[in-house]
Amino acid sequence: MPELRYDILSGTYTITASERSKRPNDFRSAQEHKEPVPETDPGCPFCVGNESETPPEVYALRDSGAENEPGWRVRVVPNKFPALRPTETEEVDPGRVDTQITPEVDDTSMYWSMPGIGAHEVVVESPLHNGTLGDYTVDEMTEIIETLKQRYRVLCDDKYIKYVQIFRNWGPQGGASLLHPHFQIIGLPLMPPEVSTEMFRFREYESKTGRCLMCDYVERETEKDERVALRNEEFIVLCPFASRFSFETLIVPRKHSVTFSELDNDKARQLAEVFASLFRAYEDLFSSLSYNIVFHTLPTPRRSRKPPTDHWHIHVYPRLNVEAGLEKGAAVWINPTPPELAALQFGGKG
Repeated sequence: MPELRYDILSGTYTITASERSKRPNDFRSAQEHKEPVPETDPGCPFCVGNESETPPEVYALRDSGAENEPGWRVRVVPNKFPALRPTETEEVDPGRVDTQITPEVDDTSMYWSMPGIGAHEVVVESPLHNGTLGDYTVDEMTEIIETLKQRYRVLCDDKYIKYVQIFRNWGPQGGASLLHPHFQIIGLPLMPPEVSTEMFRFREYESKTGRCLMCDYVERETEKDERVALRNEEFIVLCPFASRFSFETLIVPRKHSVTFSELDNDKARQLAEVFASLFRAYEDLFSSLSYNIVFHTLPTPRRSRKPPTDHWHIHVYPRLNVEAGLEKGAAVWINPTPPELAALQFGGKG
């Protein structure tokens, strides 16, 4: 019988349709074998040798060469077509930029707006046009994570940026417009609703129990061991109880940690190990998988008015099931793959 499950982090619901459970090879669109991707594409702006086709780099890890030349291992550039623009490129009235204010729910909010300032960067994670997260070594993945952390810290220091969103789109259903592997980082001048909802859930739970919601969730999921996909000393990968997407996963520090920027070198490497193992498993299960990776992490605590109770984490949303009328109209999701089954496919113990 289908089961309606409640997600304690988002307050949304998922219908886990057990009788419609699908094994990985039933997701035919994710099993289609594409033509091999070359190591270099002369027409790709992110490939080695085409550095002049992007805005000037703001950060890079290099083996050789000068700025904006070949020789880099990881390269960060402003997005050529940014969703938001830095304040130095725009004439902004400071009176219209108050990141503490959101519109009141009354007739004055019908046409509320503010300048679209912030930041939008691309982290070109590899010189290889055909690189994938499942192909990288732990050392390569560690460098990518360290680069994300470095740019996250820089953007958090911008006084006009209230929240920094790290994400990765992969595949056509994931919204990727370029094939070359890359993360994106957007600095927003406001706290987005999805994150605000999670923050509220954390604070509500803490006010009632005196404990961290995510710490308790990780502890209980570890005890049950039904939805654990992977783990090492510092991180655990869960298939969430109320997963909205088939084979959805949640990467969480096992010890309480408020922000991604707290990550030290050892923990960055352990996160890299988890990433490499998880995406090797995804790529073994699906030859052509679209997905989104979304970091949920607050700015450093010194930017907060009081010590936050949040616990940073990373969502991985495979785009295997289609968002249709129920999802878009009621924000109630149908997932044909129970997370307990998904965890088994990753090698987790039921």
